[in-house]
Amino acid sequence: MRSRRLLWVLGAVLLLGTGVAAALFLAQRRDVTTSSTAAYEAYREAVANEGRFYFKEARLGFAKALELDPQFAMAMLGLARQAKDDDQRETLIRRAAKDTGRLSERERLHVQMQTAFAEKRSDNALEIASELHRKYPTDVRSAMTLAHFELAKGKNDKAIQIFEELLAVDPNNAEAYNQIGYYHGYRGDYEKAMEYLTKYKFIAQDNANPFDSLGEVQAYSGRYNEAIENLNHALAIKPDFIASIGHLAVVYEGLGDYAKAMEQYERAAELSDSTRMRWDFLLRAMRTRFYAKDPEGLARLHTAIKALPRDPSVEKYAQIGLAFGDAALDLAQGRPAQAEKRLRDLAPKLDEIVRIEKPPAGYTPHFPEWNALMALALEAQGRPEEALAMWQKNANPPNGFASFEQRRAVYEARACVAEILARRGDLDGAEKLIAENRKWNANWAPTREAEVAVAELRRAKVLAASK
Repeated sequence: MRSRRLLWVLGAVLLLGTGVAAALFLAQRRDVTTSSTAAYEAYREAVANEGRFYFKEARLGFAKALELDPQFAMAMLGLARQAKDDDQRETLIRRAAKDTGRLSERERLHVQMQTAFAEKRSDNALEIASELHRKYPTDVRSAMTLAHFELAKGKNDKAIQIFEELLAVDPNNAEAYNQIGYYHGYRGDYEKAMEYLTKYKFIAQDNANPFDSLGEVQAYSGRYNEAIENLNHALAIKPDFIASIGHLAVVYEGLGDYAKAMEQYERAAELSDSTRMRWDFLLRAMRTRFYAKDPEGLARLHTAIKALPRDPSVEKYAQIGLAFGDAALDLAQGRPAQAEKRLRDLAPKLDEIVRIEKPPAGYTPHFPEWNALMALALEAQGRPEEALAMWQKNANPPNGFASFEQRRAVYEARACVAEILARRGDLDGAEKLIAENRKWNANWAPTREAEVAVAELRRAKVLAASK
């Protein structure tokens, strides 16, 4: 698992939380400002759990540190990163920003960076992250922030360079190995990804996350047996490590065992302790039901999502998620025209979200979920040329991808473009796209139908030419 503080609806790298440990009473050799030794120890353990991706334990640790020292600014920022809703996050960040005069420069910069993100001043937040990174080269969170944005701009090499620089001054930085491993994995360089993730595992071998990271990269690379082994190892270390349950679902999707995939997604949703995560896993389960051509199961999940507790701080995103679910249900139940209308009505709301979130300069709004559903609706109405335009938007996104989910949208769109091209007679173009996909994963069940269609059209052409 890698850091995923991303705006889930847009698939954009709009980081919702940043700010990490800084420097306290130097005479006491602490690295954050607190008057309580007990609060400091609780904070250190919380930061360690955050680095392990044990978020529930991190949240409890930051809360304990803040209870022991109500003025502990860095504990406020830590708890804000783990907050279950935006209102709590913003309240904690405002508290941290009230009295920064007693903090070290590094702490103040973290407070300023996290405040800028909370206030949707992404460009300003990046400037502060750059200053932090320049002044404090071992600071992981500022390096991570800058690297994510470079990746979102498609500058993969620059993102990797930032973490390589971090390793140059801190050779045992486990998080840097984890992040670099993921970046190589996104690019399809499996061997390089394994090199860094294996080093990560060696440094943090008692932690579930290295095995989860290995398993996730293997799941998206088509190494399904290895992925299952590593993900089960992660769960043996920490049975409630929800990320690994979700990644097992990805494995079964890739294998085409949709029943097991749905079971794992729903299990992850059940174990999640936040409404946001339940939304995420249930929406993924809905997508899998769609692949499995199971409209009854899709309808059941859609009802379950509607019944989830509503969080006012993310209501605007919830409404968009529900609209996507409505459109998927329309498609599954044979109402493509209704799905198209629903999606066109939704488009202005997506534009409004972009306006509210104020993405950084250079980011182009892109909605892969909307494009994919619209393409399916158009195809179902016999409008393949219009559908092709939608699939091509996803196959050639305007921004880089900063997660395997975002890369997956590219992969699956390429396969759909390939099938349409093949049916138009452009078999060479279609096969080129399929070949590009197989560099990432040679065996991904959700695209199998499209790949088979292309292969059958090629075979028919060869047979016709031989007569």
